[in-house]
Amino acid sequence: MVEDDVRKRCLTATVDLDCEYVRGLVVQALAGRPQWHVTVVDSYREEPCQASTSSLLHWGEYERIGWQLVHEGKQHASCYCVRKGLIRKAHLAHNLKKWAAKHPDGAIARGVPETLIMEVDDVDYIDEALADVYEVRDMEDGSATWIAKPSITNQAIGICIFDRVSTLREALQQAEGMREWVLQRYISRPLLIDRRKFHIRAYVLCVGSLSVYVYSEALALFAGMEYDRDDLGNLNSHLTNTCHLQRSSSPEDGTLPEEDAVKLLSELPQALQHEGMDLRLAEERVEQLTEQMHELLGECMEAVSNELTFFTLPNCFELFGFDLMVDEDYHVWLLEANAEPDLQQTGDRLKGVIGGLVEGTLELVAGPLERQNGTHCQAEKGQAQALDCKGRWVRIYEKQQEGRGLGSSGMRMH
Repeated sequence: MVEDDVRKRCLTATVDLDCEYVRGLVVQALAGRPQWHVTVVDSYREEPCQASTSSLLHWGEYERIGWQLVHEGKQHASCYCVRKGLIRKAHLAHNLKKWAAKHPDGAIARGVPETLIMEVDDVDYIDEALADVYEVRDMEDGSATWIAKPSITNQAIGICIFDRVSTLREALQQAEGMREWVLQRYISRPLLIDRRKFHIRAYVLCVGSLSVYVYSEALALFAGMEYDRDDLGNLNSHLTNTCHLQRSSSPEDGTLPEEDAVKLLSELPQALQHEGMDLRLAEERVEQLTEQMHELLGECMEAVSNELTFFTLPNCFELFGFDLMVDEDYHVWLLEANAEPDLQQTGDRLKGVIGGLVEGTLELVAGPLERQNGTHCQAEKGQAQALDCKGRWVRIYEKQQEGRGLGSSGMRMH
């Protein structure tokens, strides 16, 4: 009788993701919630899927979300429609610079490298573009190191590390068609483990309008080669982006095995102990890094949530990947935020961690819908064990924003 009652009140979900790795984890997590009827869309089909227009929950690619249904409040979606104020590097730099000016003692003012914005309308007019970033244009060769990044690309495409303007000019000429750039002061003395540079990838989940969570298990992503501060052209030594490593690595590059290329932040104390640090001190260091990271991320989301270029909706949620750097003084720096983070780059060893992330996301997103529908129950224990769930979502910011319409359903995610 209970099963029949649940079936009558069955909730509907559509999974429309290109990445087989993530799609499988989402479907598996939903399978542990029997009150949901799930339709998995073939990402290669040409005609639209009818189920995606009638389901209550749509977890899919940004380009295939039915925004009219979302804005009418008839569907809950896995992306916000407007979020360029966070994920475009130039927009984020502008928003954080404005915030830091108003909050000079805050975490953003202390934890974001100096960042300049430049626009290159035409490669024949690079000098005119450099006039807007005179701090770089007028620097003496070798006096400072900067990193140039296109504003709207990811996977480390177009990145240039330079300490002389001539190198930047050459990079801009080769990247014809990339108009908007950020120039960020380079963290040239990063914390090294096994003589390699790494950055932290933190997963941040935004739900509704607006609760913000960070996943307790962050990742440490390592460069493919030992760090050489004097060889700025060797990107395998400087870049810790896993997509870049896959594109550029060869056996001669000393490519890292998966367990050394991607670690959990919680595994760093053991790595630091291997470097000669006392384990207890290493654990304290990592705990301090985590506290800095949470403060930075919470304040970042508070800063962008006040901007029209990051417009939340109560029936949307989205997962972002934030990149942070740790310097040799154990100071955390916020570098950028990415939409639709490539979870597959985590690898097979840590697949259970990502499974736990997905399951936790569903509890925060689908759980409220189930409670409103009277069908909420805990995910099956076997499901959680099969995923080897680790970590949890930690709330770092919350603000109920007024004037952000819901539409006709009246159903909220929190």
